[in-house]
Amino acid sequence: MSLAVDPVHMKPPADAQTPLTAWLRAVLWGAVLVPITAFVAIAAWGFERAQQEAQVAVGHACDLAYGQARRTFTVAAEIASRADAASSGDDLAAREREGDIHQRLADMTAGLSSIVNLNVWDAAGRAIARSDVFPVDAKASVADRAYFRAQRDTPVPLGVSEVIKGRQTGIELTNASIRRSSTDGSFKGIVAVSLSPAYFRDYYETLAKEDPNFATFALIRTDGEILARWPLTPDGRTHVPDGSLTLQRIVAGETAGSLLLPATPGREARLVAFRRVDDFPVYVVAGVSRDATLASWVRFVSLLAAVLIPTTAGLVFVSWVALKRTRREQATAAELQEQIVRRANAEKSMLESQRLETLAVVTGGVAHDFNNLLAIVSASLDVLKRKHPELAPERQVQAMSRAIQTGTRLTRQLLSFSRKQALRPETVELQSWLPAMEGLIHGTLGASIAWQLATDDDTRAITVDLGELELALINLVVNARHAMPQGGELVVHACNAAEASPDRAAMVSISVKDSGVGIPSDLLAKVMEPFFTTRAKGAGSGLGLSQVHGFCVQAGGFVRIESTVGQGTTVRMYLPASSAATPAATAGEPGPAITLQGRLLLVEDNEELGSTTEMMLRTVGLDVARVTSADAALTYLAGAAEQPDAVLSDIAMPGTMNGIGLAFALREQRPQLPVVLTTGYAEQIGEATAAGFRVLPKPTAPEDLLEELRVALAARQAKG
Repeated sequence: MSLAVDPVHMKPPADAQTPLTAWLRAVLWGAVLVPITAFVAIAAWGFERAQQEAQVAVGHACDLAYGQARRTFTVAAEIASRADAASSGDDLAAREREGDIHQRLADMTAGLSSIVNLNVWDAAGRAIARSDVFPVDAKASVADRAYFRAQRDTPVPLGVSEVIKGRQTGIELTNASIRRSSTDGSFKGIVAVSLSPAYFRDYYETLAKEDPNFATFALIRTDGEILARWPLTPDGRTHVPDGSLTLQRIVAGETAGSLLLPATPGREARLVAFRRVDDFPVYVVAGVSRDATLASWVRFVSLLAAVLIPTTAGLVFVSWVALKRTRREQATAAELQEQIVRRANAEKSMLESQRLETLAVVTGGVAHDFNNLLAIVSASLDVLKRKHPELAPERQVQAMSRAIQTGTRLTRQLLSFSRKQALRPETVELQSWLPAMEGLIHGTLGASIAWQLATDDDTRAITVDLGELELALINLVVNARHAMPQGGELVVHACNAAEASPDRAAMVSISVKDSGVGIPSDLLAKVMEPFFTTRAKGAGSGLGLSQVHGFCVQAGGFVRIESTVGQGTTVRMYLPASSAATPAATAGEPGPAITLQGRLLLVEDNEELGSTTEMMLRTVGLDVARVTSADAALTYLAGAAEQPDAVLSDIAMPGTMNGIGLAFALREQRPQLPVVLTTGYAEQIGEATAAGFRVLPKPTAPEDLLEELRVALAARQAKG
């Protein structure tokens, strides 16, 4: 039973004001506010001072790390340039004097603990000379290394690689490389200075030991790749997280700066300074523990609080006790009333949620059963047309075909609301799809309404069920037509949406704007509910906007409605932009009637649907055997003298396994036997498609079913 409560009349009563309570309240506030004001002012001054000292400390640490990195990379660039000069000329001649070049390279790197070795590589990535090995390994190659390809394809003055493991040294290193160029400017190879990440880490550890407040030091590339860090990352990652505030500012092009990083699980808040190392593509980052830098300020504030608190505690306590007694009953009553309001609101929300969920379950079940009935009628009609093709032009036959299409559209609306519609997503470019809808929109609106379609040139493709998208657009156009009984103007516009989804994914907007009567504000919250309509009784089912809502949500998007009475309504469908590169092809003209040959095992538990489907399949030339469960299908296959060429099975069936389980069993027992599945539920079609099986949604047009079977039988014949 629901408890009806009016929140307006459940507000707690205002405090009864008396001279005594007013005086006690004034004393209480005075005893609290005066010391707090003094405490806050002094604490704020001390905090600002501590912040300034922390800024100076982290800036100094960053400068030290910057100095080391600057010297190291400057030396690396200079040595690389000298090595390039030492190996100049023809590479064949350079290889003949490898010993001399090796000695010169070794002399260049002598005494430099930051450098692991110095290497000269030719245009094919083969070694010419090394500082640490003579002679070089003729088979050694760096042609597959990213830093080599980068200098070959997009050269930079000094490239810096990620941390890699040397193939010959077996130790970790990062290569600073320059491009070797021929006299005509063509690529001749690279010179690589192998730097030791441990050299940087050891220096950072020394800095941290000198001042325990320092939390982290790091050397990173401009793209966020970590070259050296102290301490090592606990999870072993080698790249700064994409959401890092520091990386965002580096990517934005800032050469130096500082920021406060908030605390995260497992990591305390840090004050971080970063600085780019001259023109090299690397940054140094130093972080200091915010808690450690504020420790002295905390001690100062604690001492200040120890002095102020006892001074005011007595008066505050006495005033508080006096007020407590007079306000206790009032607070108890207010709390009780608040709990009643919360309980009533929670009960109302729960009942509404249960109502909608129950309606969705009932709607989905009814639609699924109706799908089976439509499939029976559709298959029977197809058999009739094949046996008596002279009846196809008859008005009654055409009327039955239109009725089947209308029923299919209605069940799709019902399933869209219940989010059980079995979708067949396709990638589509709206620039070509939307103009193709002109004829359908014109026929829907009539001649009294002016309309226009517009699609921005840069509108991204979307991946949706085209049938559902078309149905949603037509539902919106029909609603707009009813909103403009005296005529008006309709604008359909597709573009990239500035508004992102809750998870910040890129979205595409398809808006339908009319100049109709508009929707009152008190009804806007209800228009998405199924069977709710603002039209006259009998003029609409109330499923149009609920289908639009269900379609957008199931596609990963959402719907927004804006309306002003007397001015019109705008409905915007926001759909996720697709990452697929190829849009779906538009359907061509229907092909000739399909005839098939072969043996087919039909697995369908619905007797009427199974018999009509069997009859339809036999009319196109197939030899059909039918069973009513997956268990019966396995039993039939185990004892059949002639094995079928393909299996057509429903997914939802009684027995120990469903159609998906049967498909998995056949994949293991008879991998050459193709299986085509049918279902009316979105979760089942997704599960089956993810497993790699061919799945058709219910109801399926006979020509689509026969085409799928034709493909399956052809694939079986190709496999032998």
